[in-house]
Amino acid sequence: MPETFLIETPRLRLRTFQLADVAAFAAYRAAPEVARFQSWEPYSYAQAADFVAAQAGQPIPAPPGTWVQIGIALAATNELVGDCALCLAADEPRQGEIGITLAPAWQGRGYAAEALRGLFAHCFETLGLHRLIAVTDCENVASVRLLGSVGMRREAHFRQNIWFKGAWGDEYVYALLREEWPIK
Repeated sequence: MPETFLIETPRLRLRTFQLADVAAFAAYRAAPEVARFQSWEPYSYAQAADFVAAQAGQPIPAPPGTWVQIGIALAATNELVGDCALCLAADEPRQGEIGITLAPAWQGRGYAAEALRGLFAHCFETLGLHRLIAVTDCENVASVRLLGSVGMRREAHFRQNIWFKGAWGDEYVYALLREEWPIK
């Protein structure tokens, strides 16, 4: 299947999902430590295969109000190491929300920051978005650190606003405006 979407960074390719991604996707989405702060529970291989098949043909961006996953692959090998998500707001598609998931073996190497910077450039420079947000669990220290490191501002702290995996949880909301994005 020809790729319909591609963002290249020095070490990564953000691209549409491919059927060859199922094994790698299933492996990291099955890891309890990866699912801990996500809205989903660990995936089975069958769930991963269905998800990749469904995402492989999706347009990026998806229609407003619809999430789409974007594969994060190593530029040198095309090996899937994670994914990011993008959802344009249903009521104002010049605003979007992003998310990111990286396989444990690839964390701590700057890949998540590189992927987000590539996605930000696409969202602001190509799609012309006005604003991006990211929502994270306050206990997700790595995500909090990541979002700050890529220039997002913490705009809100919602206390016990979400029933999440059997308990009330706190969330931070981070944001970045197009005018704040450094054009290179």
